Amino acid sequence: MKEAEAKVERKKIYPAKRFARGAMVCPACRYVLEPSAESCPKCGFSGHTVVTKFPFSPPPLEVVLDPNSFLTKEEADRIRLKARKMKKRLPQVNFLNCLVPMGEEVDLREFGFWLLNGGEMAGGDSAKSFALLLLIDPKSRMVSVTVGYGLEALTTDAEWLDICEACRDLLSREKYEEGITRFMNLVSDFLVDRALELKKETKKK
Repeated sequence: MKEAEAKVERKKIYPAKRFARGAMVCPACRYVLEPSAESCPKCGFSGHTVVTKFPFSPPPLEVVLDPNSFLTKEEADRIRLKARKMKKRLPQVNFLNCLVPMGEEVDLREFGFWLLNGGEMAGGDSAKSFALLLLIDPKSRMVSVTVGYGLEALTTDAEWLDICEACRDLLSREKYEEGITRFMNLVSDFLVDRALELKKETKKK
């Protein structure tokens, strides 16, 4: 009976209000910041410094950002459809997937911070708060994940690393659609499990 109830629970819709907001961390060095901090006291990173590193306007944020067409139109359309289906399970989580060749000289974490915070997005800042940006660099074969502040409380760097590692083989072999789809599936299951954990913790209080 308990196993059946667990299966039903996992299929429920999990809105963003189920998740609590947590600590802010520096995207450059991962130092935990005070909510009012305008720059990182450890490495000096700030919104101003990142803007000087990328002195051009970021593109609008969409499910698929692929200016060099590493994906075919059909592949990109299937990823968009997958993201729409994910909305039925996690309504306020916004999946963003960006493929751009930059090379090892560019810090993907800083670029992801700049892109997510500077790019325009339908729904504005509230949509960004629960946005999840998968950044893929086909040139260096590196991957980075940037999450909005609303999702940052749920996860650790180690957990994101595990999810990225599970997709790395597909992405390194240029199977981008399969890798992105696997990433979205793993994240969806992970966030649902985390929501269930938080629900249990709330009941205990």
